[in-house]
Parts: sequence; structure tokens; C-alpha cells
Amino acid sequence: MFLLQKFISNILISPGIFVIILFIVFIMSFRKRSIVKAKFLLLITITAIYLLSIEPVKDMIVEPLEKNYPPITKAQLEEVDCYVVLGGGIYDNSPKSLSSSTGSPSKSALFRVIEGVRLYKQSPKKIIVTGGIVYNGEKSEGSVYKELMVDLGVPSSDIIIEGKSRTTEENAELTKGIMDKNEYKKAALITSATHMKRSKYIFEKYGAEVIPAPTGYVSRYKESYGMESYFPNASNFVDIRSAIWEYIGLIFYKIK
Repeated sequence: MFLLQKFISNILISPGIFVIILFIVFIMSFRKRSIVKAKFLLLITITAIYLLSIEPVKDMIVEPLEKNYPPITKAQLEEVDCYVVLGGGIYDNSPKSLSSSTGSPSKSALFRVIEGVRLYKQSPKKIIVTGGIVYNGEKSEGSVYKELMVDLGVPSSDIIIEGKSRTTEENAELTKGIMDKNEYKKAALITSATHMKRSKYIFEKYGAEVIPAPTGYVSRYKESYGMESYFPNASNFVDIRSAIWEYIGLIFYKIK
């Protein structure tokens, strides 16, 4: 199932699908009977690439996910026993300043780690950082996140690593075990705003009581857009890809 999820993510919800379509158009262009169909398919592909790379379309797709839960409040921090920072990828061999160690969080994971540190400094509690070794990596996500948190001033003794999970469901299952072992009743769940709805659903499926602490918002929340918002931008495509993956994930888990 893990490999199937990664296949869908890397092929069907990525530039890979457009590579496949354009290759089909290329093949069709050699057949006189298919030239009209090839041109139509090419036009559809160009239009899709444009729409998926502009800000208004990105916001339209992303905002419904981000608005499910508001940012956590100071009052809610006092209700929880611990913080849970969900993994979001690492570059495990990237160089690291002031250290012989290697590894850095991905862009989305960095938001989560920083938010975990922010909340900890507001109200110190144990932090559970999640994420194992994905594919053939050399370091677990959780260990890389912990190193950065310690560099940012969080005592090592206040950080618990869950370093075996590869998916959000495994995050939830293994984290619930850690919470039970330490008698933590309620956690602040820290993850990307687009990822929060699915994450909360899965954690509650495994019996973990959580308060959402979304971070890493990618929508601009504009009431109107200027001309620059209609220029294609690769980052919009990336954000839409992540959001579509979340919608698919929600459907998958509800069917499952």
C-alpha cells in the first residue's frame, strides 16, 4: 500500500502525468487520422498546466483544506499534555553548519518544526517528533527534526523521537503508543494546514485525542488578484499537487 501511494503521488499527481500525455500526443502526431485529436489533447494539456500554475486556482483548491481548523490558541495550549510534530520529509545528506552531522527538514517539515519550538517556548511540554527512514535514506526524519529543535534551544530530554513511521497512519499508530506509555491524554497536533484534516481524522481513528495546531499556510487569502497572480509559477503547481493528494487521501481513508 505504501508503494502504491507513492506511485500515485509521483506519477498521477505530478508533472509525470503531463509527460505521459505529451508523449501520447507525440505518438499521435505521426498518424494523419489522429492529428486533430492530438492538437485538441495538446490544447487541453497546455490549458491544464497554465491553470494549475496560477495563484487564483491554487487558492481555490488549497483554502478549503486550510480553513478547516483555526490556529491553536494560548488557552488550548494549556489543555494538552504534549506536542506532536508530524514528519514531512528531509534531505538526509545535506550539509549542516556548525556540526559534523548532516540532514535538514524539507520546506513543509521546517514549518512544523519551527511551530513546535514556538509552542514549546510558549508552554513547555514534551515534544514527540515523528518520521522514520523513507525509501533508502540514512537518517530518520524524527532524528533530523530533533537535532534542529535542540539547536533552537529545546532541551534534548524534552524531545521524544518516533523514528519508524513512513506514512501518516503509521505516525498516528506509533505516536498513540508513545502517548499511552507516557500517560499523555491530549496532544497538540502540529502539521501543515493542508494536511491537518486528514491527520486529525487518522489520529482520532487510533484513539488519540488531539487539538489541531496547523501551520505552513500557503494560500495568500487575497480578496482580489493583480496581474502577477495570473503569471505561471511552479510553486503554485506544487501547492496544488499537495492539496490534491490530501483530497485523495481523505477519500481513501473514508472508503477504507
